[in-house]
Amino acid sequence: MKDLLVPRSIVFGEREGERISFRGVDIVFKSPVEAGDGWTVLDYTLPAKQFGAPLHYHRELIESFYVLSGKLWFRLGDQEIEAGPGAFLLVAPGTLHSFANRTETSVRFLAHASSAAHKTFLCELFQMAQSQPIWPPKDPGQIIRLGERYDTVYV
Repeated sequence: MKDLLVPRSIVFGEREGERISFRGVDIVFKSPVEAGDGWTVLDYTLPAKQFGAPLHYHRELIESFYVLSGKLWFRLGDQEIEAGPGAFLLVAPGTLHSFANRTETSVRFLAHASSAAHKTFLCELFQMAQSQPIWPPKDPGQIIRLGERYDTVYV
């Protein structure tokens, strides 16, 4: 396993960190590394009846999800899971997955990705979403090409 370099120690309070928000989705980045080796850690709030991510997989990236409150619907391979508080999901490379909030209340979870570049991917995806008149766009080509640059393969 390669060593993860941490440039400095940090402490973030509960809702502290760099934030991106769009249409009720709120992501607070907790990871200290901006680029290069490292990881992405985020505190993710998904509002009621909100889609999170379409079906996709990663060639090398590992993701994990830990539900803090609410219920997160998750597709992991062939399984569909309703994950409540305290549930943990680890997504290995090559595993098809998707998530959404299918309930009437928001869900909050911590997510981890094994690459610092995943933060850049999410920021670019949010910028793309904010620039479109409708989301998701009718032509998914833009999203597919963005994903290809960041080890995210949409199916």
